[in-house]
Amino acid sequence: MKKIILLILMLIFGIALAQKVKKEEKVKDKFESRQPQDMSVPPPPMVAFPAQYPQGNKAFIDNVKKNLNADALKVLGKDLKTKIILKVNSEGNVINVSTYGGDETFNTEVKKAAEKATYNVKWEAGKNNRGEKVIDIVNLPFKY
Repeated sequence: MKKIILLILMLIFGIALAQKVKKEEKVKDKFESRQPQDMSVPPPPMVAFPAQYPQGNKAFIDNVKKNLNADALKVLGKDLKTKIILKVNSEGNVINVSTYGGDETFNTEVKKAAEKATYNVKWEAGKNNRGEKVIDIVNLPFKY
């Protein structure tokens, strides 16, 4: 009888006090599970020296402000923000211009102005650690 009671108690304690062991999940695993990666696309190159506008990126932002259509932006208000993303190839030509921000009208106007500011302008291409020119992506915040 004692053995049966002891066996029952061991089963009860074994089930009641058993802990579920979680697999240790890394941050990398969580990120990759949310965003599937296309393995045929190589990772972007490591750029030690980012691409630059000929007179500097500050001059580029000033040129974008000059090219903005102020009449279209009057109705939007103040404190408008967006991010200008430029893809510059190894020859210094701007391949693509994108804008990301809260207001779609503002994004469109800034994109048009950025395209005007980069038209026929050779950028200083980005370079890797070995000094080779590489494709670079330039992110610039823009406020109006």
